[in-house]
Formats: sequence, structure tokens, C-alpha cells
Amino acid sequence: MKKLKFIYILPLLLSMAGCEKIIEFDQGNILIDGITINALAVSDTVFTASISKAFPFYSMKALEGDVFWIYDGSLEGQYEQLYKDSALIKDAIVQLSINDTQQYKMTYDSDTYTYKSTYIPKGGDRLMMSVESIDFPIAKSEIQIPHSQKIEIISYEKAYSPNNDRIVEGDMFDYMGQDTIARITLKIYDPAQSQNFYRLKVRGYALSYYDNGDLAYMHNDIYTSEDAIFKDVQLDKGYRGWPAYFSNVFSDQLFNGKEYEFTVESRLRKGDPGTNHVVVELQSITKELYYYLKSTMLYRIIPQDAYTEPIMIYSNIENGWGILGGVNTDRHVILL
Repeated sequence: MKKLKFIYILPLLLSMAGCEKIIEFDQGNILIDGITINALAVSDTVFTASISKAFPFYSMKALEGDVFWIYDGSLEGQYEQLYKDSALIKDAIVQLSINDTQQYKMTYDSDTYTYKSTYIPKGGDRLMMSVESIDFPIAKSEIQIPHSQKIEIISYEKAYSPNNDRIVEGDMFDYMGQDTIARITLKIYDPAQSQNFYRLKVRGYALSYYDNGDLAYMHNDIYTSEDAIFKDVQLDKGYRGWPAYFSNVFSDQLFNGKEYEFTVESRLRKGDPGTNHVVVELQSITKELYYYLKSTMLYRIIPQDAYTEPIMIYSNIENGWGILGGVNTDRHVILL
């Protein structure tokens, strides 16, 4: 019988005492390893899925020692190779059922390390997916792909806003950002028949030529807004330029069945004059993908050590791990 030791650090008490709890852990009785499915059913895009093994922490010997501590640019490559060699499942039986009438069998593609189908998702489709592989229980999941909800560009303007040199935890200086922002007013049209979940992407672009003549797009996904729909009190730290307490994933809790108007600000990119533009995408997402994204946002700002409570990443895979989500998008381009 193996034991795991969890140490809980309690808030300051009068006694200033800590509490230690020993939890019995029987490696043989807890199913941790299994099939991991990561797939998004995106409207008007051929459906693909990543299928791999999930490893329990006690069997991840390949991540111990030198590999874990290397920081010379090769760490990512070693993780990628580990994934290809040890985690990928290349001989699974992957099947789709659409609306209980259409059946598809997905095949492994060695070029992309994914399973591909000929199915093209559309709003309203009910998708059921099963993955069968030797030594693991059959992993299953089911979602209904959301319909695309409309977002409208009400107005936009450019305004001066200094790009201050700030390098603090969770916030990085934007070297390719101008001292100009695009202030964009948007309106969402939310239906009343059901609860809806969204992710709003606002990406600024500019075209730039390098000295050698190569063409590149400078872009940035980060934007800000003071509107309440983006407020998330759990995200009390910034992350790679995203401000604290801000989430671009939200529900229609504050405007269910109504038209809702709000304003966002996106910093313009440095590039050739006349090439600045902003792409606005309102992604209607499944409830399952909403919870998955929220949990990953929280996970990335919480220190993963013995003094913090573990953050569970949401999964909707029966007998497995990962996420099967659905996305439908309304997209607009603003030329600035």
C-alpha cells in the first residue's frame, strides 16, 4: 500500500498551527491511466481528434531527472518526442455517430498525428464519439454543436494610449504594440430559448516586411474591457499580458435572451501603414468547452506545489480524459 502525503496550509489562526493529513492511496485500485481525447467540432471544418494515453504521475519516469530540468531550447522538443513515442495511440478504433443516423470511422494520419474523418460539423448536430484501444476501457463522449450567435460592430475609433514599459508578474511589455488602441463597441444578440456560452476573440493585425523581404503578420490576441461580462474573480493574477480578473470566456448569465452592448480595446500593431486591422470572432461554445477553458485558465495561474490545493481540469470523457467540445463562429474584420 502506497501513501500520498498532502499538507494543507491553513489561514492564520490564533494557534498558528498547521494541519497534516495522511491519505491512503492504493495504486492498484485507482484508475488513472486511460484514453485521452482532445477534439473540437468546429463548424464548416473537417472534424479531427487527438487520441493519446493518459499516464498516472507515478509512472511518468520519462519526465524525471535531467529531462525535467533542461532549459536550453530542447525541452519542448523532448516533450514532443515523448508524446509521439509513448503517448500517441495510433491503432485505436474511433467512431462517430451524428444525430443517431450518420456513422463515420476516423482513420489515423501520421503526418498530423491525429485521427481524421470526412464529417463536417454544423450547428445543431448531436455528435457521439467512441474510442476503443487494447488494455483501456472504451472512452466515450457526446455533445451538441451550438448554433452561431450574432455579434454586430456598432462603432470603432482609434485613440492615443501610451504603451508603457511594464514587466511584472503575469504582464509582459508589448514590444510590437503602438501607442494607439482601437476602441470597438459591439453588440451580442443572445437567444432566450437556452443558456449560451461564448468565447470572444479580438485579434489585432498589421503587415510587416523584414529586411530580407520576407512578409509577416504582426498579431496579438490580448484585449481589455471594463464590462462586467469579462469579470472573473477567481483569476486574481494576470497571465502573459492578460490582466487579472479578466476572462474572454463567459456565459449569457447577465443578458440571457437580450441584446447586449459593450466596448473592448485592442492595441494596434506596428507594421506597414494602412495594414492595421482587427478580427472580431464571437465563438458560441458548448457548456463542456466553457468549463474546460475556465478550469485551464485557473490552473495556469495557480502554483502547482505542495502548498496549494490541486486544480482539476474539467473533462467530459466517460472512462477517459480530455475534452470534446463544439464551436460555431460569427467573424468580422475591421480595417483601421
